Amino acid sequence: MLDTRTVLTVIKKNPGISYLELAQKKLRIPSRKNWELTQILNELKSKSLITENKRDSFCSISFQKTIQGTFRLAQEGKFGFIEVENETETESYFVPKVEFNGGINGDVVDGEIYLIEDGANLTFARIKKVVERKKKTLTGVVIWPKMGPPIFNPINKLYNTFKLKIQGSDVPIKNNDVVLAEFVNQPKDKNKGLYLIQVKKAITNTNDKMCYVKAYITEQNVPEYFPAEVLNEAQNIPDSIENEPTQNRIDFRNELIVTIDGNDTKDFDDAINVKKLPNGNYELGVHIADVSYYVREKSQIDLEALKRGTSIYLMDRVIPMLPEKLSNGICSLNPNVDRFTLSAVMVIDPQGNTLETKLSQSIINSKYRLTYDRVNEYINDGKKFEDEKLNAMLDDAIELSKIVRKFKEDEGYVNFDIKEPNLILNEDGTVKDIRVSESGFSEKLIEDFMVRANEAVAFELTKLKFPALYRVHEKPSEEKLDYFLNVLDELNIKVDFDRNNVTPKTFQKVVNDIKMIRDDQFLELLFLRTMSKALYDPNNIGHFGLASKFYCHFTSPIRRYPDLIIHRILRDLVFGENHYNKDLIAESLPKIAAQNSSSEQQAIQIERDTNDLKYAEYWQNKIGQTFRAQIVSIVAFGMFVEFENKTEALVHISNMCDEKYEANELKTELIAEDNKKFKLGDFVDVIITNADIISGKVDAMLANCENKTIA
Repeated sequence: MLDTRTVLTVIKKNPGISYLELAQKKLRIPSRKNWELTQILNELKSKSLITENKRDSFCSISFQKTIQGTFRLAQEGKFGFIEVENETETESYFVPKVEFNGGINGDVVDGEIYLIEDGANLTFARIKKVVERKKKTLTGVVIWPKMGPPIFNPINKLYNTFKLKIQGSDVPIKNNDVVLAEFVNQPKDKNKGLYLIQVKKAITNTNDKMCYVKAYITEQNVPEYFPAEVLNEAQNIPDSIENEPTQNRIDFRNELIVTIDGNDTKDFDDAINVKKLPNGNYELGVHIADVSYYVREKSQIDLEALKRGTSIYLMDRVIPMLPEKLSNGICSLNPNVDRFTLSAVMVIDPQGNTLETKLSQSIINSKYRLTYDRVNEYINDGKKFEDEKLNAMLDDAIELSKIVRKFKEDEGYVNFDIKEPNLILNEDGTVKDIRVSESGFSEKLIEDFMVRANEAVAFELTKLKFPALYRVHEKPSEEKLDYFLNVLDELNIKVDFDRNNVTPKTFQKVVNDIKMIRDDQFLELLFLRTMSKALYDPNNIGHFGLASKFYCHFTSPIRRYPDLIIHRILRDLVFGENHYNKDLIAESLPKIAAQNSSSEQQAIQIERDTNDLKYAEYWQNKIGQTFRAQIVSIVAFGMFVEFENKTEALVHISNMCDEKYEANELKTELIAEDNKKFKLGDFVDVIITNADIISGKVDAMLANCENKTIA
């Protein structure tokens, strides 16, 4: 008798059985019954009791367990994983394409684990239900063929293998429009896997040289524009302090106060002045825009600032945390206008100790808008300013900066002087050049003074036992530290380090020892990766990297929300406005800390990813050319090399001539079967083979592979 039970039993006993063998040798059915067998097989497949591979052979499936997790696409959507977070680790379960069942990247899904009983007994997962759709939109390019409906080509390559059909559009769409679309259904037939989308917005056109940057920003849900209610509220904020009360503020308007920033900076949230006192001590004034005066808690501007968390700095513009009326207007410490500030005035002795700190609400009038470049010319080339008082003040500032920096270095401050690529764009947004950015003395001077002010404010809040939002940084984990030291051993770099005595000072010594042996930036970057990420936390554990026992962010409230929180704490508790009690403030800090730690990391990733798109554009014009590069990272599938301009490319193992290479356990070497090696830090000549301006990935091949051709 031909039924589902009989067919399933035969398949269970004969894993990998072919259709022909099943029909003719095991079931011995006449050919007229083949259609009935086919129906039974389809029924068993629909019930997930059997599976059919590409060779038309069948295996039974056994259910293992149900799971709930996050679905992640991989390899241009050819397969995916369900990630399940446990207390100690994240488990990943492989999902073949036919088991997506309507899932897209980031979905929270219910799934089940099953075993294919084929002798190898491989475990797979299938999506049973999409519980929550985290990502509802997708960007792509609309192509209108000569005949037929428009075609949607997704920009995100994770969806390259998806069947996407435009069901409708809320806006007119033209050929080569870059658009934002929304998923409008889940496929009912998981094998066909058709996803319907509706165009919601036209972003730009592919003729726009910044189109893929704009598409990425849109797909990441970065809020480029402020809601009407925020802008309306901002319009009610005055353009000057002329009619504002000033009785509780210290007046610094007669002091020689200046801002020092980049050439293109438009929002100035910090200003300084320095005096050398008759007793040999120094007075450092750090004056920060009083954003908290204008942005009150739970206002529309405040809620939007909290949502954004930080300004995002792209290669051609800034996506600000605050509306321009504040960021470039009343809150910006522009020259020769009165502005409200919060000031930290510190007395520092010639050894670098802070002897006294006075925190106050204040008024300043910045006398000069200086640039890093111009101050560096003064320092390096002796190019003086016309104002002798300004020259004298800068001399005192330079002296104090050296003192403060030496004090920090004596404490164990680890100075990673990492050089990074800097994009130079043409007016139309195309890449003109990539140059290495380097910090001069003036940049370090401002950094020294801002760090000292942040430390002083954190110390004062701690001393007063007030709640605070600290900037914390844990010491490196033992696992990461052991890995780094083992890598150094593999590279034959010997350093003296006591694993049982991990302090900023001992850490600093390792960095300095490495520089003495081999002054390579890739080693500093490798060392930097052993560090934990700095976070925001209401509980103070210190800042390991800065060798600071007390540290917070106070100096950039125009672009960072945590600084605004510190200003509010100062206003409410230190300066006595007493809008809220300490307990109420303390209760709100854990959530704000977590949210802003997350938004900071998201902003960093967005800045990196968009830069990568333009780096790839630069290298697209160099395909076929040979360049010298250094091996800075080794992975199982190849090696990443860094060029002179500090951008990187991947040399895949398939692009390393005809030899087969494998990475060693520590990923310090790629070793061929004939024992030929490529090691971290080696310099190689490579040919650029591909540069993808949509994904930002750059590929290269070894230049000495004569039998390889560029695809």
